[in-house]
Amino acid sequence: MSTFKVNIPAGPLWSNDMAQAVGPKVAAAHAGTFTGQWSTVVDTEMSVVEVELPVSRSGTHEFVTEVVAGPLWSNEEAQKVGPNIAASYGGVFTGQWRTITEGVMSVIQVKFLY
Repeated sequence: MSTFKVNIPAGPLWSNDMAQAVGPKVAAAHAGTFTGQWSTVVDTEMSVVEVELPVSRSGTHEFVTEVVAGPLWSNEEAQKVGPNIAASYGGVFTGQWRTITEGVMSVIQVKFLY
């Protein structure tokens, strides 16, 4: 199975001990594995943890939810960009979407396998 690594925001981390305790939880929330690497990107405000993720997700369990997708102006646009937005969350676009604030924010429905 192919994997890749990304940095995921984890809030402020004050020490390596804290990062080693929090990192696995952040990674698990994204169905990934904490690599042990982390860094502070904005002093006293934000750190990131390095997470290894599988290219394709699999599993016998699934969870479907909505995620923010920025403003979407039409069904044609949603169907075109929805798969990529869902992939950025580690899921699969179901084809369903809706606007939650006109001209400001839409959500897409994403299925997660684990």
